[in-house]
Amino acid sequence: MKPPPFLYCRPRAVDEALAVLAEHGDEARPLAGGQSLVPMLNHRLARPGVLVDIGAITELQRMERRASDWLIGATVTQRRVERHSLEGCELLSLAVPFIGHRQIRARGTVGGSIAHADPAAELPAVALTVDATMVAAGRDGQRAIGASSFFAGPYMNSLADGEILSHVIFPVLPSTTRCSFKEFARRKGDFAVAGVAAAVDITDRVVSKARLTAFAIGSNPVRLPGAEGAIVGRSLDAADLDTAAEAAAAEIEPWDDIHGSPRYRRQIVAALLQRALQEVAP
Repeated sequence: MKPPPFLYCRPRAVDEALAVLAEHGDEARPLAGGQSLVPMLNHRLARPGVLVDIGAITELQRMERRASDWLIGATVTQRRVERHSLEGCELLSLAVPFIGHRQIRARGTVGGSIAHADPAAELPAVALTVDATMVAAGRDGQRAIGASSFFAGPYMNSLADGEILSHVIFPVLPSTTRCSFKEFARRKGDFAVAGVAAAVDITDRVVSKARLTAFAIGSNPVRLPGAEGAIVGRSLDAADLDTAAEAAAAEIEPWDDIHGSPRYRRQIVAALLQRALQEVAP
């Protein structure tokens, strides 16, 4: 398949990219790694008149550990993250290998995946679990958007017209935090049918804080406050795992599609959450 005709621009600076987006308005779309947008073009699911390739902007390729967080530029590839030792950001390291295949990760970007907001994607789930901050660049400067406000529906985000995702800030988690990432897919590299991300703080062999997220079950990744509350103050024995799994299954509202019914997805989320919590248990 071939995409519809479009004008291709490859700016070298953020300001230049923003100027092109402002000039062409709704006709323009930013292009990062292209692993999501290009297939959509080929299937005529998207028909932008102008593609603004931000891959050559050096500023968006930064990846650095700071005092309390990791700053990862929008065009940092998933493969680069996979090959890097992300001390204090283990959940991201655990999730990246689940993304497609190595060839896809070699081109796909962190910012592109998060901005694309695919409900079955791994990185939005990680961002929501660790309360990452998305930094948007616009003609009026930068603004920070929390993960809980960023994802606005299937393939929708809260970036304003003319803005691009500049970088993502992942907080460094405490040394007491244990992480696990689980997903179920029909084949390795396929989109997830359902998945779970967990970051659990263990103090004196009991859970002091829990951040649990389910994804690929609805329009957005969702936190699981019922399951989180069920394990805080607990030692994560077999009964605790069962209680958390039941709470998670009860509080989600999975969608129904060709890959699975709501009941099926509830069962998968419950099973994956049990496995994740068993993995992080003291």
